[in-house]
Amino acid sequence: MRILIVFALIFWATSSGAVEKADRLAQAMRLENLIEILLSEGGKMSQEMDATLLDGNGGALFETRVEAIYDPDWMYDQLVQGFRQSLDEVHLERAIAFFESDLGQTIVSLENSARLAFVDPAIEDLAKQAYFENTKASMQFKLVEEYILANDLIQQNVRSALSADYNFFRGINDGQVLDNSDLLDNLLLQKDGIEQETETWLYSFLLMAYNPLSNAQMRKNIAFSRTDTGQALNSSLFESFDSMYDQIYYDLGKAVAAVLQGSDL
Repeated sequence: MRILIVFALIFWATSSGAVEKADRLAQAMRLENLIEILLSEGGKMSQEMDATLLDGNGGALFETRVEAIYDPDWMYDQLVQGFRQSLDEVHLERAIAFFESDLGQTIVSLENSARLAFVDPAIEDLAKQAYFENTKASMQFKLVEEYILANDLIQQNVRSALSADYNFFRGINDGQVLDNSDLLDNLLLQKDGIEQETETWLYSFLLMAYNPLSNAQMRKNIAFSRTDTGQALNSSLFESFDSMYDQIYYDLGKAVAAVLQGSDL
């Protein structure tokens, strides 16, 4: 019995340490600020859904449901829980060391600032125009490309987008508005278009976000991404975001279905 008690205490202590480190990493990566930006993106997207799918008839019902779906506390917990479940203490410590460094803090600040700016369609369009006009022979472009490849960002984001779209239409189907057994096949037919859109968005965003970084700073950023810790963190983030957005999009689909059903009554 004593052995079991001692083992339980050791296990609890280790788990407690991992929990504290996961929270510290979340703070270093300023996840609360990121979630505020995601809420802005969600508000913008829900307005587009109301206009295009609901002919502007979403009203208070749709607005209330969207507000409940984008729960910032729940979203934060989803991401931090991902750190706790998928990163061991060594990875957590190394990730903390990177993101608490001057370079890490600069990178987080630049990414969040650029993402917030992208909520404005005019700024996003300007960034895309700059990407199309950018010479691919420039060192800045090559380093951004290297970063994207090191983290497999295009394919990871394409898979995430397909999964979110699938869950959105699954939510609508569960509302019995649609009956489409070939939903996944239809989404996969759009894969090439989604991949092109994703590539354009990623290059536009990262070229804008990382523009203030020196080549040496970008190389350090890429070097961290290639470490075991960088790869583990990248996987953890995608898994957590995928799980979070799959649920969000499923619930949005149900919200759209509820409004459509109400319109048919």
